[in-house]
Amino acid sequence: MIRLTPPELAVMVTLAMEPLGVEEETILDRLQRAEMPRVAVAAALRALGKRGMLVEEDGFYMATPLGHAALRETYATLERAQDMSPSSEDMEECPSVPWLTQVQTVWVEALSLNYAVDPAELSKVLPAPLEPELHRGTAWVQVLMSSLREMRPQGLAGLAGFNFYQVSYRAAVHYRNARGRLRRGGYFVRSETNDALMRRIGNTLAEFKFHAFGEADMLMAREGDRLSFAVDPLPEFPGGKLVGMLDTQPLAGPPVGSVWPSLQALQDPLIECYDAFGVADGYMYVLTIDRGPWNARFVKPVELYCEAMQDGMFAGHARLDSVLHLRECPYRWRKLRREPIPAAG
Repeated sequence: MIRLTPPELAVMVTLAMEPLGVEEETILDRLQRAEMPRVAVAAALRALGKRGMLVEEDGFYMATPLGHAALRETYATLERAQDMSPSSEDMEECPSVPWLTQVQTVWVEALSLNYAVDPAELSKVLPAPLEPELHRGTAWVQVLMSSLREMRPQGLAGLAGFNFYQVSYRAAVHYRNARGRLRRGGYFVRSETNDALMRRIGNTLAEFKFHAFGEADMLMAREGDRLSFAVDPLPEFPGGKLVGMLDTQPLAGPPVGSVWPSLQALQDPLIECYDAFGVADGYMYVLTIDRGPWNARFVKPVELYCEAMQDGMFAGHARLDSVLHLRECPYRWRKLRREPIPAAG
């Protein structure tokens, strides 16, 4: 591995931005404005020259192929260090059809109904080794409904995509892999879409156990600040009626009765969740979503009925804590990965 000191990295980034070369005084001035001492920058220039990472011609410094390689390697190292979902030692990519499993889309409009759920009740619907992740003394299930625009394989133009609605009941969970390392993410205890083709694609792929889609008639409609939504599952998928209206004017803070003191407090537990888990055939499947910021805000439900929480699988064991609303959030799926589930006992 090629290692660059912070001053050396700053110099290489400056040179990368100037492919035709840049004078030494310009480099020193620019990095001084970035609060980097001129002495350290000058020493970095000398050191990089000795290492063959830059050359000087007629008073202009330019990066060499070795310098460009060092910069790319350093960037890759930084990217891995910032990865919110790194691969573990036993993880492998799945043999799915890439154009079906690596897609991109935009959540045009979305809502998150955040329910505090009895951990014992949530445990009943989780496959081993998944366990409820507790925050503020309780388990959590988010009912996520979204209007998706132009879902398509990555690299294709938006016109090739599908527009549809989706609702997912995402439980906050974690598990320990065969090496004892903890991984946190979400498990979908229920999902529906209004697009029959997307449902068939999602349910055809053997690994997509976290997207066992049902089908429903769905609607999201806006009138001013009021957002109405409805989900009416087909008879073969009972228990998932959802209907309501939100006032999308942002609240100043969390609603009365919420256990979260602020939006920032629930950011890491509920919003910064990038992995979806599926369990099948002795493997834990991990689908990671790279996305833009949610930029969600607390909003007030004017009317709300959620059958699963009020009269269905979690009846008597769930409490609506808060509602979030967001718009225009891009999503991109990574390659599907899996790792062996540790043997019980």
